[in-house]
Amino acid sequence: MAILGNAGKSMLLGGAGKIAIPHNLWDILPEGPPPISVVEGVRGTKLCEVQPKATWTLENLVHAVSRATSIAGEEFRLVWKGSPIAPGKLPDALLALGDVPFTIILVRVDPCWVDALDEVLAGLCPEPPSLEDLCEGRLGIVGKGPLLSNDNREVALAAVQHNGSMLSLCTEELLHDKDIVLAAVRECGLALRFVPEAIRKDREVVLTAVESDGDSLRLAKEFQADREIVTAAILQEGEAVRHASYELKEDRSFLLAAIRSSAKAFLHVPPLLQNEKPFVISAVRANGDVLTYVPREVRTNKEVMLAAKAHWAGEGDVPPKGEGFVRMAHLWKPSTVRTADSVRAALHRESF
Repeated sequence: MAILGNAGKSMLLGGAGKIAIPHNLWDILPEGPPPISVVEGVRGTKLCEVQPKATWTLENLVHAVSRATSIAGEEFRLVWKGSPIAPGKLPDALLALGDVPFTIILVRVDPCWVDALDEVLAGLCPEPPSLEDLCEGRLGIVGKGPLLSNDNREVALAAVQHNGSMLSLCTEELLHDKDIVLAAVRECGLALRFVPEAIRKDREVVLTAVESDGDSLRLAKEFQADREIVTAAILQEGEAVRHASYELKEDRSFLLAAIRSSAKAFLHVPPLLQNEKPFVISAVRANGDVLTYVPREVRTNKEVMLAAKAHWAGEGDVPPKGEGFVRMAHLWKPSTVRTADSVRAALHRESF
């Protein structure tokens, strides 16, 4: 997890190959919770961004969003991680120190049918079945008939914005309603598994799903050779490269893009490239964590190790992620300025 803010990174990566070391590490840490980005659930458009305080409750957040969007508080709900944010103090994760914005979804609701919505949402998480129920095949909501139809389309649209898996409770007619499907896969990319084959061939639906969860690429076999869609998937989840077509996995620039997103993407690189020193050097310059997954006989190569250390020193092909700065933090001393060469020398003494 990154501990440095954007301001901190700019302080560290100075010009002329120098890395400025602040007098006190705490001076560059975030001073409060990160901003909260509010996104409209149906279209995915950003509505506003608010800056919470450490003492905020749901009421404070609703008031701030209402003021920023001019939408009355009783006409929307705020959803995070598939569930409405509960009354009272905001979840600790939203209030922890940081500067990377969280995204929450704003769902428009009508007070006249909000009770019906709550009833449907309550059915998504029934009481855990007993051992006897499991043996008899009774799995709670599994096996129930569809609860959502065109007769209550507004409720269905709000429900899938709360939790994309609510798509499993929709009638066949609603499953062919593109607005319903888009709202569902935007909230949960893996809800694509509930989508009929005909709609699963819709490019916009698949692109929305992989931007929400890169792993949903496995459910869209017809698009696994589509560079734009696969690229969107690996930017969201680097390991989604394992679902890419054979042709894309032979493309080195494509593989390096996946590795920048996640070091574990290296595990899905063709074996021949995993053992090819020039490619491995490019990979560790893109993401130093890759060294963990490189075959031992290549990992111990001096050039490969130097490439990884150059990455951590800020001289790789892309700036190091937060983990790199955590590694470098062990070297910091008050009131000093280190050159990139001195950082490399110090890192050389560190064991991997």
